[in-house]
Amino acid sequence: MTNSRLASGSREATALPWPVRWSSWLFCAVVALAPLPLGSVGVTAPAIWSILLAIALLGALPMRLRDSQLAILAVTALLTALALLVLHEQSAVHPWLGAAPNALWADAGKLLPAELPPIASIARHQPFYSAGLGIVCLLSFAIGVVLGADRAIAPRLLRTVAAAGLVYAIAGIVTFAIDPTRIFLLHEKEAHLTWLTSPFVNRNTAGIYYGCCALIWLLFGCELIERNWPPRRFSPSRLLARLDGPARRRLAGHALGWLVCLLAMFLTGSRGGVGISLLAAVVAVAIFFRKRMPPRYGLIMALCVGSLVALALLQLLGGGVGARFSTMGLSDEGRFSTYRATLRMIFDHPWLGDGFGSFEWVYPAYRTDDISLRGTWNRAHNSWLELASDGGMLMAGAVIVALLAAFSVLAHGVRSRRRDVIVPLAALCASAAGAIHSMIDFSLQITGYAVVIAALLGAGLSQSFRSGPGNGRGGANVMAGPPVNVDFAGHAGAAAGEAI
Repeated sequence: MTNSRLASGSREATALPWPVRWSSWLFCAVVALAPLPLGSVGVTAPAIWSILLAIALLGALPMRLRDSQLAILAVTALLTALALLVLHEQSAVHPWLGAAPNALWADAGKLLPAELPPIASIARHQPFYSAGLGIVCLLSFAIGVVLGADRAIAPRLLRTVAAAGLVYAIAGIVTFAIDPTRIFLLHEKEAHLTWLTSPFVNRNTAGIYYGCCALIWLLFGCELIERNWPPRRFSPSRLLARLDGPARRRLAGHALGWLVCLLAMFLTGSRGGVGISLLAAVVAVAIFFRKRMPPRYGLIMALCVGSLVALALLQLLGGGVGARFSTMGLSDEGRFSTYRATLRMIFDHPWLGDGFGSFEWVYPAYRTDDISLRGTWNRAHNSWLELASDGGMLMAGAVIVALLAAFSVLAHGVRSRRRDVIVPLAALCASAAGAIHSMIDFSLQITGYAVVIAALLGAGLSQSFRSGPGNGRGGANVMAGPPVNVDFAGHAGAAAGEAI
């Protein structure tokens, strides 16, 4: 029986057209490498990733899409059209909707001899220059939606993110021990000299990224435990008795990957990244094993026990993070004042904002005296407020509503799926953690992290819907035999009826 399932799974894995297979590998390579060049900030790295992702999207064209995928892509197209409209209105001298130009252009025209055509944006052409992040995230999300319906590609994406995070964590910990003032011994830090930031420049982005990778490793272990759950009463001894040698080694590998990524996360010293990642992990495990718990108070008890375990890990491995909580509390100096200043920016230009990517130029006029003059605030440390100040409340509201709808779809996928549930669950918890973290920082504005979250979100949404008859591989082909469940190491698992 096992050999026949393996043969069926082998035929199924080779049934995809070769452009799709190469497209999936190229997509996974971009997702794995995007965090490496200092988080892919700047202009060059996002341009390279956009070109590679565009090639991968072309290779995925032979995939036949289900109605659910077409609906997701249609909503994405509407958001893209809205962003392009706002971009045009911010940059055009003669806007279609008659947007009023920013008053600063008239003031500057009185002081300068040159003629300055007024536009809605405070910085000419800056909205176009700042579009790189949106383009690369759009491509990553679209490919995740197209390829994510395939039952082999979606788990491969999770393995890619987890393995890349583990490699970066090991390299980061080793090089941090040798020289903490450099990133991978190559790039000299300008800040966070006593904290691990590799491969990113900012420790907060590194903290939430390693937390996302640790979450995926943890879910891999949970999936393996679920597959070998004792039939009657659960106990560690009964579980170990059901695990053969290869399964035990895989479980040990998952635990090692989780611990290494967890250690790297704690070494970043990021209060928000560590706290939100631990909360996401507790929620993910509780949701995954919810059917194994008592019907009434089982989930609440699991959340309480998980919170205690998270606090124990924080005390055991995160001494530096706990010290920062004790000395600095939950917020840095000036952050709430910056939020209030950003709200005033939004109220002054509520519909179109001041222009995408213009926060750094607009903020000094709203900066209050209670904020330290040291340093430059080039981010609002709240991506959603900054999106509203740069692109207007209509753009920010549309994105937030679409994201909440995506979370609802992922939650539906977690409830309804019997197999591969870790794909929508990992996407839900990781993307929700990133969205919450971006309320106190700017992690989703870092290309190397945003590409990963966009890919997971797209694949998770595709896996949130059950495939129809003969459409078990995203519509690319008819399955050549009974469906199989492939685990992290590629071994055949339980049949289609197994509840996972």
